[in-house]
Amino acid sequence: MQMFPLKSQRSKVATTRRNGGPDGSSRTESPMDSPMKRLAKLKLLIIHHVPLVRSGLIGLIKATGRFAVCGETDDAPTGREMFVKHQPRLVALGLTLRRGNGIELIKDFRSFDRAARILAVSAREDPLSIQRAFRAGTHGYFALEDDSSEVLPALERISEGHLYASATVMRRLLKSLASKEIEPARSEVRALSDRELQVFSLIGRGFGASRLATELHLSVKTIETYQAHIKEKLGLHSAAELSEKAAHWTVNSMRRNLQLRKLVKTAS
Repeated sequence: MQMFPLKSQRSKVATTRRNGGPDGSSRTESPMDSPMKRLAKLKLLIIHHVPLVRSGLIGLIKATGRFAVCGETDDAPTGREMFVKHQPRLVALGLTLRRGNGIELIKDFRSFDRAARILAVSAREDPLSIQRAFRAGTHGYFALEDDSSEVLPALERISEGHLYASATVMRRLLKSLASKEIEPARSEVRALSDRELQVFSLIGRGFGASRLATELHLSVKTIETYQAHIKEKLGLHSAAELSEKAAHWTVNSMRRNLQLRKLVKTAS
């Protein structure tokens, strides 16, 4: 994105300011000539499955002249199309999306345009999700539990080339590192890829192959391939064992998140 005049244009502007107007008369600099006024708004794409979060973000963005929302959606395929079409400077997205996966979308965006800056906005505050989001290429992670007034500073930080983690995210990571009782993830689950972990977690919530295919915008055959890979990596021998293992992991993950919340409240 070109944010300032080209070199030749800058030279012309500078000459005009030194020598006066085109007719030789003296010229007073207009407020519109200031660098901040010449700054173009940074395009922001919002991808989140919760309508209230999207509308809230849009409301916050309208309160500033720094960013301009170029599109919004709740599903991954549409978000991917919008990203290619609008080529935004910034993306705010959730990790749980309709017909897709936020982690995979982050990887896609990073491979398409390394200059784009990404802020994950999610209710998922477990250390494993945070870790995988940053490894996928996000530049910031904002927990929905945090004060919404921090969203704009977060976007400013990542737009300037910095990494960002909200207060809740930092506390969760520090607590998980300090407490042996709360493991970021079991070693066996770490062997799963991001997509496999998503399939595994949805199986734990009771999703069958057909529903998984619809939810993730994949074919049933592809889902079955993922299931086979998961069983192989976890040493499982049947669909029943996979369902039981996934359900057990999901329940334990929920318990760990509750423990983290209690620790954070106690610390704060």
